[in-house]
Amino acid sequence: MTIKKKLASRTLVVFYLLVMMEGILMASPFGLFLYSFYDPFLSLMGKSPITAWVASFFLPQSVYQTGSPLVNFIKWYGPYLFYLGITGFLIFAIQIYWAKLRRKGMVANFVYSYIRHPQYLFFMISGLGLLCIWPRMMMLILFTLMCLIYFYLAKHEEGQMLAKHPEYAEYMKKTAMFIPGSPGGRLFDGLLGWIPHRKVSHTVSILLFLGLMFGGAAGLRSHSIANLSTAEIPDMNIIAISIFPHSETYIKETIGKCIAHGEVKRTLLAEGDVSFIAHILPADHGMLGKYMEIDTQTRNVLLKNFHNRSSLRNWLWGTDSEKVKVVFSKVGKPDRVFVPLDEILDMSAKMTPVLVADLNLETDELVKTIKTSTTYYGDVPQPMF
Repeated sequence: MTIKKKLASRTLVVFYLLVMMEGILMASPFGLFLYSFYDPFLSLMGKSPITAWVASFFLPQSVYQTGSPLVNFIKWYGPYLFYLGITGFLIFAIQIYWAKLRRKGMVANFVYSYIRHPQYLFFMISGLGLLCIWPRMMMLILFTLMCLIYFYLAKHEEGQMLAKHPEYAEYMKKTAMFIPGSPGGRLFDGLLGWIPHRKVSHTVSILLFLGLMFGGAAGLRSHSIANLSTAEIPDMNIIAISIFPHSETYIKETIGKCIAHGEVKRTLLAEGDVSFIAHILPADHGMLGKYMEIDTQTRNVLLKNFHNRSSLRNWLWGTDSEKVKVVFSKVGKPDRVFVPLDEILDMSAKMTPVLVADLNLETDELVKTIKTSTTYYGDVPQPMF
């Protein structure tokens, strides 16, 4: 292998790690936990119907585009919050440490003249952007914890500042904690200011915050599913999802052309009394690892496509054409093997790949099939939509 090919191969491997290694997402307060226990923890959670929802997704990760402008906007522009957050965090970190280096004492100028904790604010913004990139419920749990930790860490630091710098009390009166105008503080006072005990009001506010975060995620998930390009094939217990937007007729015809080939139908029937989810992907889809095992041949094909693409997005999602891959995965739940069609996209359901069929829709030719039993990421549940 030439140096150029070795470099390209290693670049591809690193890229996969950066895109798919979920531990990167909340590395700051939870790095050790994520790197050491994240994947085994998700696998363990998936074994119980009570906790399997932790591994599910609340926004599209496998689908290129939905019928919802709101979901599409979050999917494509939400990730930019990560870059905004990291940039802001670094700028204000430099300001703080520069002041410490020059022994200027308390910093109260620039953005600090409006808000007291811009570093934490921008780190939470970056976390929100990363949550848009990889919107798993587990990551939402960690992001929510991160926000609460930074809030109470900020409160603790303010107590220390008041002890060291009495003038900090006057500074606090003129500034907000995170957002200019203190909308959070005003909302807290308006909703819970009547509660006499501060600890009780804080506990209630945390419960309301948790309800907002997880209720919002559940609502976005339902809205996303309602706007997917899907079709049901009841006689084979299949729900099919097209990665690119297509009509229900197109999806049914594509799955029908696959099943018309005896090899595909026999493989599915051999799985017994189970339900399936079928993903219709472009033949040159770059994220096959989420659906199937990546052997040497497949990796070489991905590498070749990577070199020939004009943009990263074009390589990731592939080209919507008449040449497709249809990935059939059986769907189960921790407490049962058979899952009805109306429960296939439930939060506790998990897919296991069975067959990948390369199909030419123009000629109805079944180019090849690959039997598979796991994804590139092993037992860790992958996004269904």
